[in-house]
Amino acid sequence: MFIYNPDKSCSMDDQIRADLKPMTTILPMLLKKINIVIDALAIERITTTSKQSNSRDCGVYAIKYIEFLSIGRKAELVNGFHMPKWRRKLAVELYTLDCTP
Repeated sequence: MFIYNPDKSCSMDDQIRADLKPMTTILPMLLKKINIVIDALAIERITTTSKQSNSRDCGVYAIKYIEFLSIGRKAELVNGFHMPKWRRKLAVELYTLDCTP
């Protein structure tokens, strides 16, 4: 399990491992239900990503990390430079989403 958190001043590696320890048991159990077997789940902290400069973009950062990683791009490419554009793009996508049944 990779944890993308460059801000070592907020939480230390030991604290992150302690907080996520239950996930190392729960995730393999859930995956086993869909026939994916994992013997052990390790936690690794990635600190090479950029640190956000405000407290309001964490959700957009998380979405962009997921998007980038899912298409094989490096999460390190996500940074604050494009954040205003990504925020607007996400707002437009949500606004134009057809949620009718």
